[in-house]
Amino acid sequence: MAWQWSTADRETSLIDVLPGVSGPVMVTGDGAVGLDGASGEELWSYRLENGGLRSARTTPDGQEVLLTLPGSEPDTAVLLDAGTGRLIAEHEGDPGRNLARAAALTSHVAVTDPAQEGGSVEAFSLLGGERVWTYEPPAPEAGTGVTVENVLSAGETVVVIAAYNDGSFEDDSVDLHEQGMLAVGLEGETGEVLWEVDQEFADDSRGVAKHELSPGAEALFLEVGTGNQRHEFLIDPQTGEEIRGAVYQDRDRHPVGLLDDGYAEMAVDYDEGTVEYWRMSFEGEELAHLETSQRPAEGDIDRGLLLGEGVLRPDYLTDPDLDRGSMNVEFAGWDSEGEPAVLNADMTRNEEWWIRSEGSAMTLPDAPRLVAVPGAVVVTEENPGPWTVVGLT
Repeated sequence: MAWQWSTADRETSLIDVLPGVSGPVMVTGDGAVGLDGASGEELWSYRLENGGLRSARTTPDGQEVLLTLPGSEPDTAVLLDAGTGRLIAEHEGDPGRNLARAAALTSHVAVTDPAQEGGSVEAFSLLGGERVWTYEPPAPEAGTGVTVENVLSAGETVVVIAAYNDGSFEDDSVDLHEQGMLAVGLEGETGEVLWEVDQEFADDSRGVAKHELSPGAEALFLEVGTGNQRHEFLIDPQTGEEIRGAVYQDRDRHPVGLLDDGYAEMAVDYDEGTVEYWRMSFEGEELAHLETSQRPAEGDIDRGLLLGEGVLRPDYLTDPDLDRGSMNVEFAGWDSEGEPAVLNADMTRNEEWWIRSEGSAMTLPDAPRLVAVPGAVVVTEENPGPWTVVGLT
């Protein structure tokens, strides 16, 4: 354990931990605090006068953080330098209200995710607050609607994932068997269409495209349908070009995460009490492997945080009761022969605020969460609360 940080008092809740340019941005109910990732030192803080923070997002490079405070008079959004807390821009009224709808950020714009069916995607300038472009997903044929399901940023590219439907998914008369996916890459500053991928598929329930973006936004995995109607796409989100290979093909293993140059998966041997992890290339070549001891309730808890050198695994449940206890974080390195390194990340200071369970696999206690930020991995809690967190370096 390298450092600890706590909210100012019991009245202040930690809402989220975001990666900033020099460490974590601690998002609280009334603002944000920027820390140095290596030391945990507070570099800056910004408090909203009326509290009630609604949302906070950082830009892909971690340079800025957007805080929004809608519902007040007037609605407000502020853009801060994530390294110093310096106020870069402040927007009230309609510009503040529009920025509060942001689903994704690039370095220049906040992109909205339309709440209503058939709505368009809009982008608003982070600096000026004005609308800079609008994108309307094309309907494939007469009588078929299109619903935007997700909007995400892949660096400076905006990816829109939409679903085709014949009217309304809420209408019982709609045939859910024949469906379609549309994925579109847009240039963040201009909204120019860079690429499109579409796929028709059949499913016996509403099918929304599953997606996963690699940490460095080098690869985007898309999947629709099931069984013989299962379609997978592995593409470069900047260009839309297909990346040769596939991911998560071994059905006896569980996905852990997509990487920029491959993926990781794992399997549990309950008879031996061990867990194996594999790091694979997109072409199916095994790049690295590790084996470590099984944790209590292994199949029902987080599979770990992928790092370049190995896997960071929280160990927080008592055995056999499966109650929340003192916490260690194990680091298992790829191709390592010895036992994992064990790091103390005791979170029992939060014990009085934990949600209790009966200790069964169906009612496990709230889990800690690992967030990678520049200079550290922050161990925090799953739900908002007046938490003490731990930074590991």
